[in-house]
Amino acid sequence: MKRVALLFTAILVVTLLVTSAAFAATPQDIYDDYATDSQLNGTYTPDELQAYLNDATVHQYGDPNVLTPLDKLVVELLRGRQTFPFTGFQLLVALAVVVVLIGGGFALRRLARPKQQS
Repeated sequence: MKRVALLFTAILVVTLLVTSAAFAATPQDIYDDYATDSQLNGTYTPDELQAYLNDATVHQYGDPNVLTPLDKLVVELLRGRQTFPFTGFQLLVALAVVVVLIGGGFALRRLARPKQQS
């Protein structure tokens, strides 16, 4: 029972690590951030900024007085960011996957062994 609980805990941790992309900012979040005080207070990745520029809904329904300066600011930010700093997160995810796969293999092997009669 303890092994099964450990296996489910490991699966939960890996799931939480992998689903961190669900917390990414949407184009509407970027628009709302700028519309609040005419500044981008959040930290946005180049992919999030590019997604804002490519989003037709925000550009169709947004206020032109907000969109024009925000578009210029986003383009300037994208030009200034040529490379994203290395954070090691991708290595951490790869290491977590390796640990889960190896640990899962050992767990399955131990659970599949026939019980020894004493």
